[in-house]
Amino acid sequence: MELELILERELTSHRPVAGTITDVQLHQRDDDGKWYINVRVSWRGSPPYHVALYDKKRIRLYSKVSSAIRHVVTAYRYSLVIGVNPSPLWNDPSRF
Repeated sequence: MELELILERELTSHRPVAGTITDVQLHQRDDDGKWYINVRVSWRGSPPYHVALYDKKRIRLYSKVSSAIRHVVTAYRYSLVIGVNPSPLWNDPSRF
């Protein structure tokens, strides 16, 4: 399922004062086992958007879920529930 990209700088610095991140999901890709971040933001409507790395048209990927969670907590100052969806194809504990 392809989702629309949102730039990370738009999420962190251009967000209106009243805008909030309402949902964060971390998903593990089936093809290579890497993790990516999906966010839902209140000021862009209800569908989720992939967070891109600044102006690059690619999803920000992480080899470990802990790195993705750390990024969400520190960069976005997000303190609510983070959904983590592992791929059944990657069952290696070292990737957590």
